[in-house]
Amino acid sequence: MSAVSPERRVALVTGCGKRDGVGRGIARRLAASGATVVVADRKSTGVLNRRQEVVGVEDDGWRGLDSLVEEITAAGGTASSVTGDIGEVADADAMVAAAVAAHGRLDILVNNAAAPQGLDRREIAEVPVEVFDEVVRINLRGTYLMSRAAVPVMREQRWGRIVAVSSMAGVIGAAYSTAYSASKAGILGFTRALAMDVARWGITVNAVAPGAVGTSRAFLSEDPDLDVDAEMARRAQGIPVGRVGRPEDIAGAVAYLASDDAGYMTGQYLVLDGGGRAGFLPEPAPEPSGS
Repeated sequence: MSAVSPERRVALVTGCGKRDGVGRGIARRLAASGATVVVADRKSTGVLNRRQEVVGVEDDGWRGLDSLVEEITAAGGTASSVTGDIGEVADADAMVAAAVAAHGRLDILVNNAAAPQGLDRREIAEVPVEVFDEVVRINLRGTYLMSRAAVPVMREQRWGRIVAVSSMAGVIGAAYSTAYSASKAGILGFTRALAMDVARWGITVNAVAPGAVGTSRAFLSEDPDLDVDAEMARRAQGIPVGRVGRPEDIAGAVAYLASDDAGYMTGQYLVLDGGGRAGFLPEPAPEPSGS
């Protein structure tokens, strides 16, 4: 086998279950370019963040992967879905195998899925060890396992694109984010190393590093009265382009890295932060004791 035209390529995108998620945007963008898309998540509707568990999620009829497949199909694309835990060897292997069995090949892998926010977003002494381990298991081990399953298929084809969604939290310091930042920085190191291993087979491996993006992952507060729109506008004031990112912004960059145009780029990451890193500045220092 060898590289095929863009409209015959098959893409597997993880972390696609949430309505407002980056995965949905990426899947729709790749489908619009002509690729057959296999959308995946641990649960069909995605895994809730702690805020969503506490505050709740509005039932607006979104059915997760099923709704996304219907959207893509209605727009003239081709899509199917698969569920599995990217941090488990058997599930990662099975998801890649399912894509190949259904479509005969796998050209693009987008490692977008990430652990939900929760107790990991605290000061280090308050982060349970098992929570740290789970974040690394999903974010870093999951990226490794999915890539490990996909590489042999792409090597046989002598063409492939692997794109990981890292984070600016993995590039610079992010307050209350030791587990998440460690896992996302690990993805960047993994990307650089894997790129060297597979380049001779026509496979490129790159990543994107988003800053603030306006999805449910952007909010940690468990306050049910939080004005989400006002908070988003406040954060936008510290970003030079005047707004937070959108899933479509990330999708555009991923689509480029998955294309023929990016064939001479590998082992790199694209920063998508609107020109500003204000969202990652630490909290003000506490007043000295006894003041």
